[in-house]
Amino acid sequence: MVLSAGFHSRLGPGSIFTSFVLCSLLAIFAALGVFAVLPDRLLRGAAVWRAEIMGGLWALSGVLAIVGAACKLEGELSWFPVFGLDGPALPMLVLLAFAGGVAGSGAAALACVFVGVGFLALSPLVFGLLTGTALVLLAAGGWRSVCLPFAVLPACIPADSPFCVPLLCLTVLLMGWAVSVQKGPTAVLPGMVGLFLLGRLLAEVGELSVLPQVMLVASGCLVAATGTLQAMRDKGLARIASGLCAAWYGILVVAVALALVSSFGGMETFRMAIILGMGAPMLALIGLLWLAQWQQAEPKRRIASLFGHVLVAGLLILFSIMPPFGGFAVLWSLLVGAYDAIAVAQPVGALTIMLLLTLLGSIMVLMGAGLLRAGAALLFPSTVFQPHQAPVAAEFVWPSWICAGAALLLVLLPGVWLSLADHLVVGPVVPPLKWNRIATIWLEGGGASFTPVFTLLALGAALAAAALLVRLLGFLPFGRVIKPVPVWRQGAPIIQPVEGQTVSYEGAAPLWPACMALFGLATETRKDRRLARRGRVALRYGRRWLFRGAEWCETQGLVLILLLLGGGLLVGLFVGK
Repeated sequence: MVLSAGFHSRLGPGSIFTSFVLCSLLAIFAALGVFAVLPDRLLRGAAVWRAEIMGGLWALSGVLAIVGAACKLEGELSWFPVFGLDGPALPMLVLLAFAGGVAGSGAAALACVFVGVGFLALSPLVFGLLTGTALVLLAAGGWRSVCLPFAVLPACIPADSPFCVPLLCLTVLLMGWAVSVQKGPTAVLPGMVGLFLLGRLLAEVGELSVLPQVMLVASGCLVAATGTLQAMRDKGLARIASGLCAAWYGILVVAVALALVSSFGGMETFRMAIILGMGAPMLALIGLLWLAQWQQAEPKRRIASLFGHVLVAGLLILFSIMPPFGGFAVLWSLLVGAYDAIAVAQPVGALTIMLLLTLLGSIMVLMGAGLLRAGAALLFPSTVFQPHQAPVAAEFVWPSWICAGAALLLVLLPGVWLSLADHLVVGPVVPPLKWNRIATIWLEGGGASFTPVFTLLALGAALAAAALLVRLLGFLPFGRVIKPVPVWRQGAPIIQPVEGQTVSYEGAAPLWPACMALFGLATETRKDRRLARRGRVALRYGRRWLFRGAEWCETQGLVLILLLLGGGLLVGLFVGK
């Protein structure tokens, strides 16, 4: 296997700039490895600044990777042809810089360093040794440290071997297992290694027969379904986040199989779905994984500030399939690719693609439920909040803020990431980025295009127009149903006490004791009565505004739809060709 197959050098292997970027990356990884493993007594005064130094080095490696990807640097060192730059390595290093920057020090940081050097390795043996060592460090002993190194075994066999595809399926399953059992930002490392290896090997294999395609797609779907089930059933926040990461890895594996070995149409669109899936959703997932690790390390502290709540909601939305955010862009690309594939496929193939996309869409919807569980676990942890511990301010979660900001930038400007990571998966060379395409997901064939900024503006304009219409007219277009119930309840279910039994809720809403009894919790176990009373009052007001907002959305739904249709017609008249 030749790890650089399928990519052609732009500046040449002997260019000074390519050698400078490659040597700088290797030097940075060497320094990161030193700071990750050396004890404090050897670092002396620099031990206090260990986290800041490592964060700066990871940021510098990310900047160099971005520059190299923007300049399309490819080549190797003529005096040491073991390491080199090629297509998928640089975009992967950009994502690795975020994961390594928030992973901290110790074995997790050292595993990130080994994975980064492995991405730069041109020799299959060196790649297998480095990434296998990283997987052993992440496994931290036990049966996993024995099984996981076999996941990189396909890198050391010929691509045309009959054992290649079965071993690739084994790689997908083992990497999915490795992702699901990790805690913290390092959970993305096995998925990145698996996608990196899978993409390169499938690029060399070319088009596969039906049975190997079914095996790869089935392996990816199995990993995605298992990760979603873990996110839906496990109680720990770290396990929920790892399950979401495993599910996303399985979905991207299916997209890689459809983009590289499928005999159907729409291969370019499936390739775009992979690039988009490794962009904003992956960064948001890294921020969510860091928050889960942080809460596990500090179980008696919680995110109580408004900015912290905004951060959690932003990470969940950026990863979700709500339009026009990162997950929705991937789903849109998959649907467009399925439409192109169905247009040229036989009836049996078209039905297969429709069933497969239905399965992936269902998994994404269930992942949304797992995201809600993760958000509830972050904002309302099961442990009792101690009043003598101050709420955690927003500045203490700055790694997640960085990941959320970068993810939002890629959502609003997807053309930048598509141009930067066009060699993440083997395919035709993307033309130079133009200013009119910087905020658009576009296809070269003149097909569909999607602009997230326009969708955000349309939704905001529709909501503002509906609110202004209600404000000017002074009444709601659809009458509000008046129910003879107290104001604070707003449609909550009525709980009738048993005859002859006196029930006292001490000012609490009837819904609160019902929920506590449903989950088997007592209502009189809180030590701080004043804090409990404030919580009940806040819950009462929150429930009232929630019911009001839901009722307003139900009554104004037709108005919003009409406004969106009218806006779409106007845009089509003035913008459409």
